[in-house]
Amino acid sequence: MRAVRFVVLMGLLWGQDASELGERLFNQRCATCHKLQQKLIGPPLARIGERRSEEWFARFVSNSQALIQSGDTQAVAVFRAYNQQIMPPFPDLTDEDIRALWTYLNSIAAPQPVAESAPSEAKAVLYPGELRPMKVEDFAFLRRAYWLLAAVAVLVALLLAVVIHFVSVKRASEEQA
Repeated sequence: MRAVRFVVLMGLLWGQDASELGERLFNQRCATCHKLQQKLIGPPLARIGERRSEEWFARFVSNSQALIQSGDTQAVAVFRAYNQQIMPPFPDLTDEDIRALWTYLNSIAAPQPVAESAPSEAKAVLYPGELRPMKVEDFAFLRRAYWLLAAVAVLVALLLAVVIHFVSVKRASEEQA
């Protein structure tokens, strides 16, 4: 009976496609910070094999910070390009797990470049964790909004003071009468 269970279990494991395992691992471990076709907190991972080697990918997934601290130029560049967001290490992933993840990611179609509009109409897309410089127009708007809110707050305070004064004068006159 044990032998039958073992054979069935091994058959299930052997029958599992590497791409299916990779997809499951991606959804469990990576999808929080990565998308396949576009930036999120980390880079898009579809067709990662066109940009990185499998060995580099395995080392980065296992422990990105160790690779960065070793001075690997590609790892340092990725770290800096994504606002120095620290990717958690995954030492529990086996070589087979990482290979399955690699297989899955490289089976996905590559991200399509976005057609750019005229420079005057171009709008930058911001992703979570991405910094952007403040434009002069934005700063001017914030300054005007601040002073407008400050003026409204002062007017409300003055109006409240006047109302309180009249109410207290009225009460005082009623008490004397």
